Amino acid sequence: MLSNQGYQGISLKKGEYYIVTLYARSPDGSIKNINFEVSNRKGNVAFKDFISDIDRKWKKFEKVIMCNQDIDDGRFVILIKEKGTVDLDFISLFPQNTWKERKNGLRFDLVKWLYDLKPSFMRFPGGCLVQGRNMNEAYRWKFTIGDPLERPTIPNFWGYYQSLGLGFYEYFLLCEDLGAEPIPVINCGMSFQGGSYTDMVPLDKLDEYIQDALDLIEFANGSVDTKWGSIRAKLGHPEPFNLKYIEIGNEQWGPEYYVRYEKFYDAIKKKYPYIKVIFGVGPSPSGKIFDDGWNWVKKTGKADLVDEHYYMSPEWFLNNVDRYSTYDRKGPKVYVGEYAAHGVGRRNNLEAALSEAAYLLNIEKYSDIVSMISYAPLFGKEGASQWQPNLIWFNNRSSYATPSYYVLKILNENKGKYVLPFKLLTLKDKADEVISGMIGLGSWQTSVEYKDLRVISNITGEVLYKDNFIDTLKNWTIARGIWTIKNGVFSQSTLSENCFALTGDVNWSNYTIQVKARKISGREGFLIMFGVKNSDNFYWWNIGGWGNSYTAIEKAVGGIKSIIGNSANVRVEENRWYDIKIEVNGNRIRCYLDGVLIHDVEDRVVRQDIYSNVTEDENGDILIKVVNISNKNKRFSIVIKGLENLRLEEEARVITLTSDSLKDENSFIAPNKISPQYTNISGVDKNFVYVFPRYSLTVLRLKKR
Repeated sequence: MLSNQGYQGISLKKGEYYIVTLYARSPDGSIKNINFEVSNRKGNVAFKDFISDIDRKWKKFEKVIMCNQDIDDGRFVILIKEKGTVDLDFISLFPQNTWKERKNGLRFDLVKWLYDLKPSFMRFPGGCLVQGRNMNEAYRWKFTIGDPLERPTIPNFWGYYQSLGLGFYEYFLLCEDLGAEPIPVINCGMSFQGGSYTDMVPLDKLDEYIQDALDLIEFANGSVDTKWGSIRAKLGHPEPFNLKYIEIGNEQWGPEYYVRYEKFYDAIKKKYPYIKVIFGVGPSPSGKIFDDGWNWVKKTGKADLVDEHYYMSPEWFLNNVDRYSTYDRKGPKVYVGEYAAHGVGRRNNLEAALSEAAYLLNIEKYSDIVSMISYAPLFGKEGASQWQPNLIWFNNRSSYATPSYYVLKILNENKGKYVLPFKLLTLKDKADEVISGMIGLGSWQTSVEYKDLRVISNITGEVLYKDNFIDTLKNWTIARGIWTIKNGVFSQSTLSENCFALTGDVNWSNYTIQVKARKISGREGFLIMFGVKNSDNFYWWNIGGWGNSYTAIEKAVGGIKSIIGNSANVRVEENRWYDIKIEVNGNRIRCYLDGVLIHDVEDRVVRQDIYSNVTEDENGDILIKVVNISNKNKRFSIVIKGLENLRLEEEARVITLTSDSLKDENSFIAPNKISPQYTNISGVDKNFVYVFPRYSLTVLRLKKR
């Protein structure tokens, strides 16, 4: 007997048809028949059948069987009742009810979510899967086409095996079904760079990978007279897929990436000048890796789009809504290939969705810079996912969409063609725009020493705190690390990550920190903390961070850190005392190293309550889109100016996404807890009043007469 429980049990539905496929032979002719069934632990049988006429040569067997009862915890069992030898290969159990009823196709309910979203493009296979942990595990598209029997099974970056049953041909078909542009991502000859070792293809052997890229374009677009176009035709699609984009590498960086990318770019543009080539600037939305990547592409001009990724806190999204206001409109276009708001616990809750909505409303305003943006990851399986949040969750039987999905759906269905001037103003207390909190000293995988600490009020000149480190540690709270005081020096000796000690008053504001610091050993430099509320919410000046490669100010919200302002090329030398000064005035931060100003940054301390945008679509409808992320309903008088001849229908359509709490989520039990609500309002004119609910995304669709 052989049995397999699939992925956390096999789920079958009564009355549906399933296809059983396998290859079998009996080398000595001793086995003629085998039985199979799907049953659960209680012995309930969903279906059973048998295969006969097995002989000495390999033969493919296939049967279509109807399921007799619902089963969620089933296992596929093969029973052999005769003595002898039988060889089995490529055993498959597949539903007949797939998307477009394609054999071995995609699960219907999952593709239906995508179809209803109406995406304009789809990136595949996406992130670190492309890179692999090493080059042997890198995703190579040529392995993914043709008969699934011939496709290899390989381990992937996330630690499990993939059958490649969903490959590039199926991907192109899916894009065609969805009306979405395909954006394939190919390996650039480099594995994942975030670990201690990066496997790379030598430059003199890179031609094979470049040829893969050229062949992929031919596979997608070539005529049936070309080598790869004919292969596509034999698979059942003689018409080209009309590929327009290709991305080289995922989250790669540095000179090794630049030289490899450039070779791909030159080869693709030489043969296919119409293909838009996408360049990546690493895994983060700021920092040295990000800045270096942008500088390289601006210098060379060898990119049609630049792929930015950001998985950040909801506060980051709300504080960065004007991110693209300073971008060069003559430079390469931006493609945000991966984004998602990661709040506390990384939940798919309403707070994450509304922060994304506020950000997307402003992306609309900068659509001349940002060409495309896509949430990631797309799907997550309950109980079998190393990553969250995800846009759509599923288990063996059902699926549901998250609030982030509905944000995309609402805004995609209400994009508009033109951005109209519009602003909803709310009053803010200027006193709230102040960074306040305790201070701290720290290190990351580095042994450090500090001395001569002073905290001085910028308003009165009063010394709020000083420490010559000749006493005990009683004024300090040790969060992590081995801290000691000796001979006027405050030392942290372990090479562990995230070591810091805190002191001071959480209400301190408008102060200057002065301290001397010395690196003893380790990978990085110094961490000087300020505006500390607690161990998850603070600022620190990271001097010599990221492997002692550069310096930047980081802000942590809910334990998630992001860089504010620009990075600087600063390395920390061992056994040298540095003079460090940080001035905090209101929400302005100025950082000095040995008397030299390194950073001058203003940070948005208090998030807005209201985010808005107005567009006009091709039908002439005016779309007023508002995010209210506060805990109060907001009443506004809406006045439309500048359109003197405008006449509106008295009734307008309203789409609202809201719930009682920012922490609310959808689930398998309550899949529609947070979903769009559609209503109509009357009394609409060029001047009318509307109350936007708390914790909501609202779209008012006003129709012209």
